[in-house]
Amino acid sequence: MPLARAILGQSMLVIRVKSTDVKLRRHLENLGIMSGAELTPLSFADGNMIIKVHDSRIAIDRDVAENIMVTKNPVCA
Repeated sequence: MPLARAILGQSMLVIRVKSTDVKLRRHLENLGIMSGAELTPLSFADGNMIIKVHDSRIAIDRDVAENIMVTKNPVCA
């Protein structure tokens, strides 16, 4: 499922990033958002969302969140 549809506060595991934009994929990797990364959606507002990745909070827009495919983290489920 896309990250944009994830449940707030639930730990998610990134399966893949669908975007074909190389700069966007590299930017997300630099932020720690890549296949195998654990993240947690913290809030949604006006089409944007704040997620927790490692010990950082990151804001991303809905279009980017739609391209990040996630699943429930089996360790925390």
